[in-house]
Amino acid sequence: MSQDVYCVARTDDQAQEIIEKIQKMGIGPDAFTVVAKPEEVDRAVYRASEEARNAASGAVGGTIIGLLFGGAVLSTMGFAGIPGLFEAILLLACAALGGAMFGAIAGSTGLFAKKRIPKPLERHFEEEISQGGVLLSIQVGSVAERDRLIGTMNALGVADVHYAGEQAA
Repeated sequence: MSQDVYCVARTDDQAQEIIEKIQKMGIGPDAFTVVAKPEEVDRAVYRASEEARNAASGAVGGTIIGLLFGGAVLSTMGFAGIPGLFEAILLLACAALGGAMFGAIAGSTGLFAKKRIPKPLERHFEEEISQGGVLLSIQVGSVAERDRLIGTMNALGVADVHYAGEQAA
């Protein structure tokens, strides 16, 4: 399960030191998001992969709704209204496909998306950045890796560390 850790470095030098230390832990550069402008905090909060995940979730939900809708249509038609098994399967498939397409479109807009961090924490990050701080968002693969990362940040003297919307240190 993917975990996100957020920290605010007081200076650019401290941010660079944190990044170098974390890369020595084996975390690649693609796991980092660095934000130096308050209006870019959304970039750290919403990752591009979230859009794909939201679209996939919408497609699955839409497929289920489409199948239920197709089943309801078949049940109202009755046996006499259905010409054959192929037509019944075709009706269900078309309803599922339509539902999947609608769900993917609705899901990719972020309609059902949940922010990774609460709004007050997002505002806190914006304030810290406007006062000269640098927000680092690091994505790790497990809780153990997250805890190791937080320990490293604490050893570097970083006090403003958060994960999953909770204060970590």
